[in-house]
Amino acid sequence: MTDAIHARAIVVLSDCHIHPAKGVDWPPLALDAFTGADLFVTLGDMGERVGLDTLARLAPVIGVRGRDDEDDPRTAARLRVLEADGLRIGCVFDPVEAGVALQVEPPVWSPAAKLRQLFDGPLDALLWASTHAPSIERIDGRLQLNPGSATLPGKNAPASFARLTLSAGAIAGEIVSLRTP
Repeated sequence: MTDAIHARAIVVLSDCHIHPAKGVDWPPLALDAFTGADLFVTLGDMGERVGLDTLARLAPVIGVRGRDDEDDPRTAARLRVLEADGLRIGCVFDPVEAGVALQVEPPVWSPAAKLRQLFDGPLDALLWASTHAPSIERIDGRLQLNPGSATLPGKNAPASFARLTLSAGAIAGEIVSLRTP
């Protein structure tokens, strides 16, 4: 699925498992940190729809489905490509299950030809999830980013999300750690 977007500041989230009745909800620190987002891209395991609805009050939400997601048209796709200003951003929850990677820890990515086939063309960025731990690297000029989890970080990982900035036909990414004061 390919979607044209018109955003410059994108917050990327994954593995948050929002279930308010079970005590997992957006911490105020995270919601404050999301200020300025033009778009939220969720990479799966966001939990209940109420979590997406909270984000949608701040900016539009789009993404892919994980294993712990209620049905929602905003996140129904397994793979998604976002296009903006000639840039192509691929989104996937579990890269191994989707055929994007051969293994996740440490990442061993499928050959570039396989990525082009899965995403119907070359990518400028690949966003992936399912580990609860953030990572960011450039491979063959392509940004590859896992935002980690803002609510349930993995062992030895910070609570985190990612911020993408699109400007002048280029894409920059950063991992943002959420620390309590």
